[in-house]
Amino acid sequence: MAVPIHKRVALTRRVVASLIVFVGATLVLEACASQEQTAIPAVTTTANAADGALFTTGNCAPANLTTRDAGHLNVGYAKPKPLYFVDRSPADPVGFEVAVVNAIARGLGFDSNQVQWKKIAPAQLVTPTRQDLDFGVGQIAASEVSAGILQSSPYLREQQVLLARPDTSLAKVTKASALKGSKLGVVKGSSSDTYVTDVLKLDSTAYPSNNVLKSAMRDHYINGMVVPLDQVMPVLSTFNGELVVVGLFDPAPSAPNYVLTMIPGDPLITCVNLVLANMSKSGQLANLQANWFTTGVNRTISVKE
Repeated sequence: MAVPIHKRVALTRRVVASLIVFVGATLVLEACASQEQTAIPAVTTTANAADGALFTTGNCAPANLTTRDAGHLNVGYAKPKPLYFVDRSPADPVGFEVAVVNAIARGLGFDSNQVQWKKIAPAQLVTPTRQDLDFGVGQIAASEVSAGILQSSPYLREQQVLLARPDTSLAKVTKASALKGSKLGVVKGSSSDTYVTDVLKLDSTAYPSNNVLKSAMRDHYINGMVVPLDQVMPVLSTFNGELVVVGLFDPAPSAPNYVLTMIPGDPLITCVNLVLANMSKSGQLANLQANWFTTGVNRTISVKE
């Protein structure tokens, strides 16, 4: 069931607005395993990632883990962007990717205060060479990573999201086929525009910007908006009216996968991928995504007939 935004709107608007305002003031604002395969060690795991280190034996156990700086996890970033990453201070960033990295750190046996963030040149994300970093993060699409560079399993894949008024039939949609005949709006030239046309194969009205799209929704020229995952919170926090997150569409075949990157030969890749696999299986990744991007909603709108 879709969750009315008015139940969360006060907190959501404060959080999103503070992040966007802060960044504007301070910043002037496929991947799975790597190309180089590493043998998976025998490990014993605890029941829950939240309990601390996942591994009690083997190469991924805290006592045996090899990182660049003993007792710390050094992470490079280059492109702060709400709500993925806001570097409000070197020791205390916030955002979805920060939450993912901190969860990985816990799975490896580190506290979040043992994660050391280092701002690096953007090129170091796709072609890392620095020997002082354990890995890099920052909306790195797997397809953009240089040949030979290690890349983790994906922690996020681009998706499109349907927004609607809570008192409409659109708010109860569970299948894309039910959208036929609906008045959908998108931003012209956006990934949402392409998705509605090429994947959903539905008609839509394309507007020049999010602001014009929101105005069209406010004035009832359209009854549904399709926006990229990372635009949901900004739209909800600035919309003059009441909206719900109806659900997320299945990713497009060409949708980018976002990964972590490491220098070639780093054995840490195996342990990071094991933690990510546990986070995916337990639903932790989906919950982090929902909490940061879609007001807690992680329901899928099926594209399949």
